[in-house]
Amino acid sequence: MFCYQRSFGSPTEVITAEQFRALITAPETYRKVKEAREVLARGDKNAYDNKKKGLPFVIFIATYEEWDKKFEDKKTGEETTRRGCWRSQQHCRLNGLCVIDYDHVEGDVREVWEEAYAKLSDEDKARILFVFVTPSGHGLKVVFMADAAIGNLIDNQIVFSVKLGLNPDEACKDASRGAFLTTNEDVIFINEEKLFTYENEEFGKKYNDEYHAGHSQPTIDIAKSGADGTNLADVESAAEDRPAISGCDGENQLAVDALTYNGVPYQKIIEAWSEQRFGGKDGVSRHEASVVLARDLYIMTDRDKKATLALLLAQPWVKQIVDERQEDVERTVNNAADYVTAQENENAKKGKSWLPKISKEMKVALEASGALTQESVSSPLPLEGPGEASDVYAALPLDKWSEELREMAEYYPCMKELFVNVHSHKMAAVFFSSAALFGTLMTRAWYHFWFAPKIVRRLNYCIFIIGDPGAGKHLIEEFYKIIADPMIQADHCLIDAVNRYKEGRTERTTSTKAQKGEALKRPVVGIRVHPARTATGEFIRHMNAAVETIQGQPLNLHMFSFDAELDNVTKQNKGGDWKDREVLELKAFHNEEDGQMYANQESVTGMFNVYWNFIYTGTPYALHRKVNQRNFGTGMSTRLAVIPLPDRGTAQRHQEVIEGADEVLREWAYKLDKVEGELPIEPLNDETYDWQSAHMEIAEFNGDKADRTLLKRIPYYGIGISLPFILMRHWEEWQEHRTLTMDDRDRRLCRLAMDIQYKCQQFYFGEMAFNYFADQNKEFVQRRRTTRYDECFRKLPDEFKTQQFMEVFGITQSSASRAITRFRNDGLIEVVKYGVYKKVVSELP
Repeated sequence: MFCYQRSFGSPTEVITAEQFRALITAPETYRKVKEAREVLARGDKNAYDNKKKGLPFVIFIATYEEWDKKFEDKKTGEETTRRGCWRSQQHCRLNGLCVIDYDHVEGDVREVWEEAYAKLSDEDKARILFVFVTPSGHGLKVVFMADAAIGNLIDNQIVFSVKLGLNPDEACKDASRGAFLTTNEDVIFINEEKLFTYENEEFGKKYNDEYHAGHSQPTIDIAKSGADGTNLADVESAAEDRPAISGCDGENQLAVDALTYNGVPYQKIIEAWSEQRFGGKDGVSRHEASVVLARDLYIMTDRDKKATLALLLAQPWVKQIVDERQEDVERTVNNAADYVTAQENENAKKGKSWLPKISKEMKVALEASGALTQESVSSPLPLEGPGEASDVYAALPLDKWSEELREMAEYYPCMKELFVNVHSHKMAAVFFSSAALFGTLMTRAWYHFWFAPKIVRRLNYCIFIIGDPGAGKHLIEEFYKIIADPMIQADHCLIDAVNRYKEGRTERTTSTKAQKGEALKRPVVGIRVHPARTATGEFIRHMNAAVETIQGQPLNLHMFSFDAELDNVTKQNKGGDWKDREVLELKAFHNEEDGQMYANQESVTGMFNVYWNFIYTGTPYALHRKVNQRNFGTGMSTRLAVIPLPDRGTAQRHQEVIEGADEVLREWAYKLDKVEGELPIEPLNDETYDWQSAHMEIAEFNGDKADRTLLKRIPYYGIGISLPFILMRHWEEWQEHRTLTMDDRDRRLCRLAMDIQYKCQQFYFGEMAFNYFADQNKEFVQRRRTTRYDECFRKLPDEFKTQQFMEVFGITQSSASRAITRFRNDGLIEVVKYGVYKKVVSELP
């Protein structure tokens, strides 16, 4: 018998034939397999991996004993234990079944299997219990009865693969590995009579303890010939001059010690790289490190994915994340390969040549390990730099952000609908702008921040989306019209009331009958959506009127502005339309107080706080006119979230369509428009505090005032951008209990928002900030002027008499007496004895 998991986070359960049959015949499984294969056909490997994870997950090779697994409450830090049959190699009970994965079969999968199956003896054919096509549609999985006399699982995989004449992509699997099932139509062969009841106790007794200790590597000499005269090493690499397989805790491993780069073992190079990456540092992400290392190794090994995977799996810190959370290292390697291919394809479309680039960290590691030969120095591997002249955005980790956002889209409502047909490099802009729209709808809610926690904080946004002409900024406007619909619809009747009032006033000047009517009263309306062409007086009037009573307290609702052309906003400064509103833009981010007291009767008199969110799209030139070196010191730059919208991708004739996507966004918009009250965000407070503290320490260590300045307001965006999506994810809990039980994924989303904001701040304003402080130091440096009086005081001995004072200063006795008295009163000298004095300071202040 074997087991399955209902979901990745649940314990395993023994599966029956009826349950198994229900899983592979379920309409939901058919739908998910179809979707996975469709996205894979389009070349979207990341989306395929995410779709695949929704399929039934079965562990054929073992069941698991009950044990207590520790869980940490992310909110309180409290540890709890839950008892269950959790998937872990340390607690496996091997059943004698073995699985081989042939994940990349060339040609028709079923025909390939028929040819391979025909090579087997009748005895070996009888050992096969289940064969099916993998979710990709291009691979095979074979479940068969292992032979304890041959060896452990990997030994059986190797020997059986030789007999089939097929080359497995993953020669080793540990006892906690499983397989994603597909549909009944993908089943090539199944022996239901034995598959669900088979148990080889002899195999378990022989190898359970070994697997519990982590020893799942091959026990046979695979370089020797098999029983049928076939060289077993040929299974692994039929046409490559590679060392044979050497196991590593059940994972596919080449003999990494034998792999070299310029005569230096890769392991030595990676150790130098790891020391540089992790040495003396806390909190370094092992996943991010594996992503960077995978890309470097893939380039250095001439795009050998197998060697790259083997080298990664040989690293202790990679083994740790595999054991701790079943890290999919193979996916990391595939992503590295996809990245290199995508970069080549994109540049090929532009008619440009492109060479893969290793990281600067790897260049340093190569130098430290002595792997840079004279030849490689004269023609080195290209390095990742700050970006080529043709692509200024190469300095930003747009691919990394898009990968994380795609992953998040599987868990957070609306993200899939937002990202459909959006180029991966534009996802960050869509993420920030949509979050600002959703957050503005949550204007009736508030939170308390860890800095000055007494202050009631609101969700404030100042967003600029910057891209070249024709980069596709219209998509932000499309989302604005959908998501801001609750505000736009609410404003219609208020705008009608104002227009009727204006028409009535006009009639009073032209109609005698109208003049005899009742006096017109200006309507008090809180119109919230304001274009660039709005008089400041009207803006303030509407802002003061947009007040609702929430939980017994009056609360100002946010004004909102959107403009597709930032230049339209900037150029209003030259006229009266935008007069004084630049100051309001500054004060809006912290809802600071402002006021006015003008003489004209139309203007509002009094003090008020500013509640105003805005999103503008524009070009880099428009941004420069808005924020530049001359006005950097106003503080506008650190209040802004300026997110790039690179000109990427080509228009598609047939685009992906998600049925009802607009309605999903609109539905959530109306839900969030009703949110009110305090939002419990303590986990986000912890995350933003830790993130900022860590980065501030680095800035302090570097003495970098510019970096300190850019860091100060980033936590507000970490909360403001992630919170609307977190609330949607925990919507039912919020509706029922008014609580938000956040987990590590929510904290990751917050951290991602801060990372994006920080990198973009450095990208757009880093140089300005540096120059600002450099110029400031230059302007305010004090130049000390040395006078003759200072020189004379300096020449005095530490102890002196009145006569010496007269001689040094060249003055009369009466003048000397007055000067000495003045110095004594100022505490510059003191009396030793009559007529003798001692200097307290060496220089005059």
